[in-house]
Amino acid sequence: MGKKTSFLVWVASLAFSIVCSPAGAQELWPGDVNNNGIVSAVDLLYLGQAYGSMGAPRANPATDWEAQALPAPWSQSFPNGLNYAYADCNGDGLVDDADLDSGIEDNFGRTHGALIPDGYSNGRPGNAPQIHLSPSATLVQPGAEIDISLSLGDEGFPVASFYGIALLFSYDSELLGDDDGFEFEFAAEGESWVTSPKLEYFFHDDDDNPGKAQIAVTRTNQQPQGPGFGEMGKFSIVIEDIIVGLEIDTFQLKVDSVLLIGEGFTTYAAVPDTATIIIARDSALLGSSSGNSQADVKVYPNPASGAFHIQCDAELTELLLADALGRAVPLDIQRAHGPTYKANACGLLPGLYWLIGRAGDGWFRKKIVIL
Repeated sequence: MGKKTSFLVWVASLAFSIVCSPAGAQELWPGDVNNNGIVSAVDLLYLGQAYGSMGAPRANPATDWEAQALPAPWSQSFPNGLNYAYADCNGDGLVDDADLDSGIEDNFGRTHGALIPDGYSNGRPGNAPQIHLSPSATLVQPGAEIDISLSLGDEGFPVASFYGIALLFSYDSELLGDDDGFEFEFAAEGESWVTSPKLEYFFHDDDDNPGKAQIAVTRTNQQPQGPGFGEMGKFSIVIEDIIVGLEIDTFQLKVDSVLLIGEGFTTYAAVPDTATIIIARDSALLGSSSGNSQADVKVYPNPASGAFHIQCDAELTELLLADALGRAVPLDIQRAHGPTYKANACGLLPGLYWLIGRAGDGWFRKKIVIL
């Protein structure tokens, strides 16, 4: 794991609660840098802001999860008024890697007192930079290994200023392998637009809270980066199996909440994303546009605008619409008459989609273009 000069990355698979920062308390809980009642991803953003600062050490420094008496106030404070002394998790008078290792990492998820909201700020598409989750494959068999790229912003909507970001994730843990089924790796040195020369990252699994994850990334040199956009890292997942009795299932990795910090610790909104990977037992479904269903399925008009119809000589029992990246798309479908179904495509972005469904005893997969 590389030693860092001005960058930190931290990943944690644990249930999320809440975050932000009051001032005025005269005690410190090691790891709760923003003093909001819980040690979480957002504490790394505060640590990154104060990184390298020095001040009075604590009289009896310790990192056990219990209240510690604050030393004399340090010369600097966060924009909300909280003193930098809260970032000195181990009490040695310097904010550095040791405060992440022995404070935030060791006490992650622990709580004290009343919890204060965190300030996560999700944006609306078209009004804020987009988080992009891009899987290397969107239709796989059980046992497949897949990478999901994590990117921030794009050419059309770059990030104006970047100093740090915290992300809350949820995912289908029951579909992943037991051994290293879900991992995160930050982009190699020099490959990420937000990095400085070196970095380090941490990953934690929590068996008590499966399917939840937090990631925090922060610069540490008090110099924001931007404007810019691009890949930040990737998730590696191993699909173990699907539910007994099903022939097809879906794995989703979803960004639930985003906290993007820029110059002056200013909060910017960012748009969450969801990656969807379709898992099929039958390899015929992966390589054929018609799947393995014996039913005669027709989709018209194709290309479609506003609405389209699905005609099938067998009853449709399951139906999924996915975009070109494999992300599930909501689809309102109603039975029109006889073997014909009507689907509402209003509001969908123009592009290529996959219509995947069960008809009779098998599955089919059809391409449809939305105008």
